[in-house]
Amino acid sequence: ENGPQVSTALEQTYLLERLVDDLRLLTLAETRQLVFDKTTVHVGDLINTVLDMLSAQAKEKNISLSFSERKGDLTAHLDPQRLEQVLSNLVSNALRYVPEGRQVWVTADKTENGLRVMVNDNGAGIPEEDLPFIFDRFWRKEKSRSRASGGTGLGLAISKQLIEAQGGKISARNLPNGGLQIILLLRV
Repeated sequence: ENGPQVSTALEQTYLLERLVDDLRLLTLAETRQLVFDKTTVHVGDLINTVLDMLSAQAKEKNISLSFSERKGDLTAHLDPQRLEQVLSNLVSNALRYVPEGRQVWVTADKTENGLRVMVNDNGAGIPEEDLPFIFDRFWRKEKSRSRASGGTGLGLAISKQLIEAQGGKISARNLPNGGLQIILLLRV
């Protein structure tokens, strides 16, 4: 009899645990108490690892997931685990919000100021007036389906803190043909 209720209660518990973990991580990052284990990282390889991990999720929605261009020396001195967390946050976000049959693609290049990684999609993008707030805690693109999509609403806020705490920058813009582009500028 009680099958569905039990599984719903477990899902809620799991989500609450994730929320607590995410909030703890966010607080530590914001107050600069997080210890970063920095080493020389090949960011291109890390991107491939993340895309491999998320390929099943992409296939399910028939979304083409690719690392479409890379230029220059893609090594940087940073915490690989934290960067992997940011990249998987950004890519899985894109997979969650982009309609079936669309594309998510990552590019990386060496710039004068460091390393630039961009996570792009050709979904609907985000209303311009919302763009400044997407890295705030609990900001959500679609309020209605917030919990249903399994996110805690902290992924982008955490990503911002993890990047900034390592001296990098994160920003977002809508692409001219529709879709969202998240830009990471990493110090090398």
